[in-house]
Amino acid sequence: MEQIETQRLMIKEVGEADAETILPVYLNSADYLDTQTPDEPSLEMVRSDLALAAENNSVTCGIFRRDTGQPIGVISFVPHSFRGQRDYAWLSLLMIQTDDRLEGYGTEAYRAVEDHIFGDSEVKRIGTLLIPQFDASLRFAEKMGFEQAGGPF
Repeated sequence: MEQIETQRLMIKEVGEADAETILPVYLNSADYLDTQTPDEPSLEMVRSDLALAAENNSVTCGIFRRDTGQPIGVISFVPHSFRGQRDYAWLSLLMIQTDDRLEGYGTEAYRAVEDHIFGDSEVKRIGTLLIPQFDASLRFAEKMGFEQAGGPF
């Protein structure tokens, strides 16, 4: 995937070699991670997440502010063929660190990735699974137009 740029953000694919670069996002998103794991954010957690995403055909990108070049988030997605369905994409993760929330960065990053995904004319839908304990995720999904369909959105 090429780099995606928006007015305020650069969204670029990251891999295991970039684990240290995105570690600060994990460290500054402990409240979100607490809803999923008792483990403290660490370099090993970042590496494990990157490896698991790659095994599941997911693209993981760092979200960087254009003005500072600093990482503020991570977004991971399966661009097509989720669960063998060519028309189905999947948003695996969208995490914005605490200090950069409520600034519209998550919306800006999601919309850019959504445009990228729907650039493939065969993709007709994007799904995601939300953590009900993290209310901000539910509000965000509704704002982005996701509809509940059984378990996933």
